[in-house]
Amino acid sequence: MDKKFFILISVYYFLFFTLIGDYVIFLPKYFSSFFTPAQIGIIFAMMPIARFLTPFIFLKKPLTKRDFLLAIIVSSLSSVLLFTKNFYLISLFFFILGASFSIIFPYIEAVAIEKLKEKYGKSRLFGSIGFMLFGIIAGYVNINLLIAFIVLLILTNLFSLFFLEDKTITKSSSKFSLLKEWKFWAAVVFLQISFGGFYSFFTIYVTSHGISKEWVGWLFAIGVSAEIIVFLIQHFFINKKPPLFWIKLSIFLTSVRWLILYLFPSNLLLIALSQTIHAFSFALFHTSALLYLNKKYENKTLAQQFYAGIAYGFAAFLGSMLAGFLYGDYLFLYESLFALIGFLVML
Repeated sequence: MDKKFFILISVYYFLFFTLIGDYVIFLPKYFSSFFTPAQIGIIFAMMPIARFLTPFIFLKKPLTKRDFLLAIIVSSLSSVLLFTKNFYLISLFFFILGASFSIIFPYIEAVAIEKLKEKYGKSRLFGSIGFMLFGIIAGYVNINLLIAFIVLLILTNLFSLFFLEDKTITKSSSKFSLLKEWKFWAAVVFLQISFGGFYSFFTIYVTSHGISKEWVGWLFAIGVSAEIIVFLIQHFFINKKPPLFWIKLSIFLTSVRWLILYLFPSNLLLIALSQTIHAFSFALFHTSALLYLNKKYENKTLAQQFYAGIAYGFAAFLGSMLAGFLYGDYLFLYESLFALIGFLVML
């Protein structure tokens, strides 16, 4: 393993997911001071929609160094729109950012998984550490969250330049087909739909069943800690079975995770246990999915673009919408069934 590459990619993941920590944890609160909840919902829908739509541009067009550089420049410069406090301009910025990330991040993921293979998790864990540390530090230290977001965005973009090599990043993608691995893509959609209730309503759900707000933070920390541990050690075992085995196992355990939340919503110990399954639901599944795509598709960057767009764009958006309609005592039973359908499809 190239030590210089490992250090550079680890720093990149640290910066990128520290940025995402600011975006997910704190920016909604910041925007709540001058936007309505409906407007905030639209603003935070812009990035996943853009991440879903952007890969379709490159089905017939090769991704070039020019596209990569343009994504870096436009996303960095357009960040000034955040200072306007204008709903439409800020929505436009997050759409641009989503489109840019759909070009930059999947390419870097493809390079990382190609060079690191099963040791990918050892570098990716620094992203989880960055996300968790920013959440903790910003909770105690008075930070200008908007300035922090812009600085982190620019630093992340600059660091991505270390991984840009070829003038033409990918070949023409006319042979790329989602139908080729339709079971995988369907399973990804059902799995990520099942996360809609967790990301949108977990805090509301458990506190409504008697779990204190103080414990909610620790429950999230348990999930991230489990994720970090698996990223750290998965290279010891992940190559002993094919990626498809770990994908199936992760989806099945995710179904069990949501079922525990449905059956024991007021049992703190069992909810904490369910959070440890995040090690499989996200960490092991994510690495296995990247390895699987790297093996199945010649155009690895476009495969990663569609993975990010479908999983964390389309399916995440759909999961959030469905969770809003399904919220109630049976929410996590529905989420368990969604994940189970994904598992059955893979069988």
